[in-house]
Amino acid sequence: MRSFIGIVFLLLSHSLHAEYDKNIEGNIVAIYTYPSGTVLFKLDNQPTNHPSCNPVYFAIAKDVPESAANRMYSRLLSLHTTKTKAYIGFDSQGGCGDGYIRVHNVGGN
Repeated sequence: MRSFIGIVFLLLSHSLHAEYDKNIEGNIVAIYTYPSGTVLFKLDNQPTNHPSCNPVYFAIAKDVPESAANRMYSRLLSLHTTKTKAYIGFDSQGGCGDGYIRVHNVGGN
């Protein structure tokens, strides 16, 4: 019985945490910042659906450590300014960032 409870807890805890499970490549068409610390952005080939988040934007969530969020934001600005394709790592199944698709990685050439 104890191992059954442990397995159930493990499965539930996995579903409650954000997971980096998918990548997408595209051009950044918009970046929005808010005083709350939320950063939203959109790609030219933005996903049109998501099981639990608003798919209109990707989000660098407020709960991301400030140094990591600043690096991702800086990378977004650089890629947008130079019109370079962005490589975005995100959570396609669960945890949202401030209601939008949570970003875990921002990269480019």
